[in-house]
Amino acid sequence: MSTNYSDLIPVLSDDVEYNRLTENEFILSNRTHRHYLKINNKVYNLLCQVDGKKTLNELSQSFFDSFGEKINVVTIHDLLYEKLSMYGILEGMTEKIKGYEKPSYLNLSFIIFPEKIVHKLTSKLHFLFERKYVILILCLSTAIISSLLFFNYSLFESFNLQNSMIYFFSVMASSVTFHELGHATAASYYGAKHGGIGGGFYLFTPVYYADVTDIWRLSKRQRIIVNISGMYFELVFCSILCLIAFLLGNNILLLVAITVCLYTLFNLNPFLRSDGYWVLSDLTNKPNLFFHSANKVKDIFKFIFLRKRIQWKVKDVFLFAYGSVSFVFIGLFLYYVLIENPNSLLDFPKNAYNFLRSLFDPSSEFSLIKYGELIVPLMFYSLIIKLCFGSIRKQIAKMKLLS
Repeated sequence: MSTNYSDLIPVLSDDVEYNRLTENEFILSNRTHRHYLKINNKVYNLLCQVDGKKTLNELSQSFFDSFGEKINVVTIHDLLYEKLSMYGILEGMTEKIKGYEKPSYLNLSFIIFPEKIVHKLTSKLHFLFERKYVILILCLSTAIISSLLFFNYSLFESFNLQNSMIYFFSVMASSVTFHELGHATAASYYGAKHGGIGGGFYLFTPVYYADVTDIWRLSKRQRIIVNISGMYFELVFCSILCLIAFLLGNNILLLVAITVCLYTLFNLNPFLRSDGYWVLSDLTNKPNLFFHSANKVKDIFKFIFLRKRIQWKVKDVFLFAYGSVSFVFIGLFLYYVLIENPNSLLDFPKNAYNFLRSLFDPSSEFSLIKYGELIVPLMFYSLIIKLCFGSIRKQIAKMKLLS
């Protein structure tokens, strides 16, 4: 039995905003419910016709008159009331809005500093992003770190990080807190909403994070600044700590602060979901960079084996290169685990037990090497589990479509 939707009048929520990514792509956002969805130009043009007065039938006719393309009433209804309503775009459809979901790559997340506390700090730190201060602060911080590293480089030869773990973890914990505070402050400075600062696990490695998803409402330049602002704050924090350590004559604290500062450069790695990845994501205007780059690699295989024609722009070539390098790294990782070091997988239960046991044994020395031995098999098992669950979800989705 067919249903007549012609007389329905959709009303867009006041929370709906659009941000242009490219000529044909937009970010549809609902700030209140923290939903951000990439839509194409056609959907954007249709939503612009929704004024709270037109019925679905009138929307269909209006779209045809404006763009010369016919969209039937059922298609418009399914798009607005079935697909997009869960993102909070329509008034009176709150029961269909899905809850906020944490990123799939972040596990066991928890909040350490609530949003209200973080907001009190970020509102007082906006001045750090004013141009007249940024250049001066960057120059001073870089000069302090580089000069102290140069004049104390010889101390690294006798520096034993194993014997400085208390200093290292204390400085590291403080530094990454400032890192996430930097992201939150930059987002706040540009008018985007931020959440609290918390922790979680990414590839079984403990990480800090600040929820700044709302930056998809910002311009590309502003998003890039938000992404690199974490390292900016860490540089400032470590330079101040280095100066204090130098004045106090505390060489251990000085070397640890310099080490932590240099370690922050690892965040530029574009092949993990760190700052470098998000910078590339913003430069290419691809919210899911790896997904799009993987599709470009698939296009090449389709061209080679199926002779399917492809038409690429310069950005597509870059995405293909990024995807290719990513798959090479994955291939090398699998080769190392399965061929070169299969014992790491076989001995994983025993190594994990011994490591956990050493944590609670006062007579046992804590070793980062032992922890490192667990990372590779954990990453492997994590990859396998995600592939299995992804396959199961696809099968369930297919069964729902067939039922």
